[in-house]
Amino acid sequence: MTRFTSSSRSSPRIAIVGSGVIGLSCAWFLSRDGASVTLFDAAEPGRGASWAAAGMIAPAFEAAMAKGVHPDLLEFCIASAELWPDFVTELEASTGRTVGYVPGPSLAVSCDADSDLELTWLAAALRQSDLPFSTLLPSEVGAIEPALTSEISGALQLASDGHVDNRLLVEALIAAVRKSERVEGIFSKRISDIDALKRDYDYVLITAGWQSGDLLNGVKGPLPVGGQLLSLPQTEQCLTTTIRCGDLYIAPKTDRIIIGASVEPGKVSRETSSEIIAALHDRAAHICPDLRGLPMLENWAGVRPAMPDHAPVIGCLDQGTVFVATGHYRNGILLSPKTAEMVSDMILGNKVSTLVQNFTPDRFKIGV
Repeated sequence: MTRFTSSSRSSPRIAIVGSGVIGLSCAWFLSRDGASVTLFDAAEPGRGASWAAAGMIAPAFEAAMAKGVHPDLLEFCIASAELWPDFVTELEASTGRTVGYVPGPSLAVSCDADSDLELTWLAAALRQSDLPFSTLLPSEVGAIEPALTSEISGALQLASDGHVDNRLLVEALIAAVRKSERVEGIFSKRISDIDALKRDYDYVLITAGWQSGDLLNGVKGPLPVGGQLLSLPQTEQCLTTTIRCGDLYIAPKTDRIIIGASVEPGKVSRETSSEIIAALHDRAAHICPDLRGLPMLENWAGVRPAMPDHAPVIGCLDQGTVFVATGHYRNGILLSPKTAEMVSDMILGNKVSTLVQNFTPDRFKIGV
């Protein structure tokens, strides 16, 4: 248990349950905007899905590419992506830490019939959006990313899609929260009784990822979707650009290359499968042959929180005192600044983005 400087009792007192990237971002925004914040989490802060992720900030590929999702998810993703440059600047200035932010572009590639069709579908979807992209000939791909195989049959350059080092981001957010005089602490404590928190705090915010359903009486909480990943050492010959191909991504960081990720509905175990990890490595090496001979640094599994329409729920649950921000699925990193902005505005009574009306808990009849 860690306790920090006590904040003024004259400011609204807010308990946040869950300290992943969403909870930490909300804590930072709320404290910056004048609230007194306490975080609760049974696990070490930021070591759930936020730590297991690959740091994608990819509105084009994640929202425009996905089929059957909430119709306004792309707008939400674009709005949050636009906040990222200022979000990073302020966070790095506040903490003196870097988060490895790269604004883009990324490459979506194809190398077989199935991925050719997916790329065609993505291009059609992007033409209906405000997101810029370029269609590349196979001969142009190698000039941008020489490490890719010559078997690439097509590619889109996605100017809007970048990435961040998610683990550096988590550490910076923890540092920012710890530095704030308005944050009372991060407590290693499992919360099961929201009513008890309501007695001690003016507001309660639930940001517990896939476990949020445990605090919502099990009513339409996020479903767990497991994902396995691995990392390889970064070298001078390897990738410098994030590569997407179907459900596979290869995400280069300063010190490692992340490859992922499996999609396993209902899986909550953090155990990995040697077969799945080997298959991910093999698929990535088919796209980037230099990856084949690299030793594996690490493999791990995380659990994404997914609502039926793959979009988050953000809003008030109980007479203006209990709020929720969960269900971000594959876009927790991308959506963290816009989610935090919305949550802070709602709780503190500021003018709220009209966008939040499309993601309220009412669409799933969530209650406490």
